[in-house]
Amino acid sequence: MLKVAVIGLGKMGKRHAEAWHSLDGTELVALVGRDESKLSPLLSKWDTAYFANVQSLLEKQDIDVLDICLPSFLHFETITAAIQMQDQLSIVCEKPLCLTGEQAEEIQALSAQKQAQIFVGHTLRFDPEYSALRTRVLKDAVGEPGVVRLSRKTAFPGGWFADPTKSGGIMMDLGIHDLDWLMWTFGDVERVMARHITKSEFEYALITVRMKSGVMAHIELSWGADRLQSAVEVAGKEGLLVASNENKEAIKIHQFNASSNKGYLSADLIGESPIVRQLKHFRDCIREGVTPVISLHDAVQSVKVVEAAITSAQLGQAIHMGED
Repeated sequence: MLKVAVIGLGKMGKRHAEAWHSLDGTELVALVGRDESKLSPLLSKWDTAYFANVQSLLEKQDIDVLDICLPSFLHFETITAAIQMQDQLSIVCEKPLCLTGEQAEEIQALSAQKQAQIFVGHTLRFDPEYSALRTRVLKDAVGEPGVVRLSRKTAFPGGWFADPTKSGGIMMDLGIHDLDWLMWTFGDVERVMARHITKSEFEYALITVRMKSGVMAHIELSWGADRLQSAVEVAGKEGLLVASNENKEAIKIHQFNASSNKGYLSADLIGESPIVRQLKHFRDCIREGVTPVISLHDAVQSVKVVEAAITSAQLGQAIHMGED
């Protein structure tokens, strides 16, 4: 039985705690937060211990897994403190791993030194629609892919999200979802070019990415919509894949040389949430040695590519990955 502690009990932390509490083979043993009075209902609901910070948790409570659901700017200090206090600790962390490439490399080196396992919650890898779309691409549903268009739009988040020193801004908080999926599906990034506009309670970014495979990708991001809107198009030599969260058909396939120019994957992809799928997978990685769908190296690369996009927008020029 894996003993799990969740630190950070905002919206995402509560979802994680609920999932751990319900999963077979895991026991939610502790919650970590700043305000015990606000946590009282949760402590009663799940019959768990309470700690004010990660230091007191690791000094007084025996755990196997630390699940970090804190604001992004607190990830680095929390991860490094936990790894230094307890060897061979398993850590689950909401995306992004941290806010800079330098921090990401430090985490990677420290985790190897202390034999820590770190699993980063890039949920598109566990989203049935995005996972199915990737599978179709890899099975040559559209032949050799050439151009990919992705968009992700939500309402302006406010709070600490609106402070780029705390969230990394729209490209780190929102765009990292699609950039990680791109690299998972098409491989490493060669070059990044980005534009970024900020106004009162509105942000927009456009990222153009050239993959080492030759695939070109365009990612449109907005904090200014009235609801979540996401879409993907993958164009290849033999067809086009289209997916949208606002279309009840999960993935539409247009094949140029097929007897029928339309095809559909099953729309019945709804089941467990991506978060539950993700935590189940991480549980199996820790308990049974299953190979992670996302490696720590993948999470580090995602941070580096977003950092390159942010730098590109600031300088007004393309950034080549892997060059000084």
